[in-house]
Amino acid sequence: MKSDRITVVAEYHDAPAEGINVVSKTLIDDLRAAGHDVSVVSPWRLLRSLPQLILDRAALTVFTHGPGPRTVLATRLLRLMSPTRLVWVATRPDLARLPGRLKGKRTAHAVICNQPRADLAEAAPDAEVIVQPIGIAPDRLTGTGVRMWPELATRNVPIAVHVGHLRATRGLDRLIETKALLGNQIEIVVVASPYFEPDPDVQERLERAGVWVERGFIPAIADVYRSADLYLFPAPPEAEGAIELPLSVIEAIACGLPIVSTPFGALPRALEAVTGVHFTKSTNFADTVAKTLSAEPREIPAGLPQHLDAHRLAERVLEILKAL
Repeated sequence: MKSDRITVVAEYHDAPAEGINVVSKTLIDDLRAAGHDVSVVSPWRLLRSLPQLILDRAALTVFTHGPGPRTVLATRLLRLMSPTRLVWVATRPDLARLPGRLKGKRTAHAVICNQPRADLAEAAPDAEVIVQPIGIAPDRLTGTGVRMWPELATRNVPIAVHVGHLRATRGLDRLIETKALLGNQIEIVVVASPYFEPDPDVQERLERAGVWVERGFIPAIADVYRSADLYLFPAPPEAEGAIELPLSVIEAIACGLPIVSTPFGALPRALEAVTGVHFTKSTNFADTVAKTLSAEPREIPAGLPQHLDAHRLAERVLEILKAL
């Protein structure tokens, strides 16, 4: 018997580097592995693809980007004109600019999210809210065993790493402050996206401060974490542009790295019981790094907590499908 068809509005890449694309690939691969016929529609062609989505009449239509105003609009139209069951996977809600005419309307039937949010409730007031941390797939973290930055390792001081964009909004000044405070007691590495150009002067300022910047493509991301002693996530809590549960932090935990992080997004809720995770205000970031490095014994995460296994996301989607 043919499986119920599912449409996923997402970017799909064989080797994704961006958080949302990692989530999308895991979900799509898991649904296909479960025997379902899954079609993929690019979010950048969403409004142009609406006639196709209306006529296609898939059992489920799942959105993995945002949701933002465009997703809300498309969902509203599909709710009016199609019998498909509509699901938002709220990786990075971006609803501050949602027009008033789209608030309080019947849109998504279900919202899978890291934590309940007032803006999601306003954009999908009758949706079933399913709290499921949008984590990572453990199988993503298969490394090669190669030790990165051997020239830094020979200095016999802790190596701290951050994985992310070279943008002024990502709090990277906190890494500069940390290097200034600790000097030759620490090496700090920023592994930047090879696909996006840095903000002007950001890379130069980091390197001038003594922070090592790595911009090449790294096929086995686990090698980054397993070559370090500490993971740093300095993004200010009010920052926009990052997914609500940054996957790099979860990847570091899965690889046994202690974490120093701001209370960004859903991190405090998702990681409240995880050993070795230290939250701090942005203004205290450098001091918290120093205290974490000097602590004896240093607390180490025990690996990926079960609730952060990204394969659970497909389980939640299939529960919705089964209930139809």
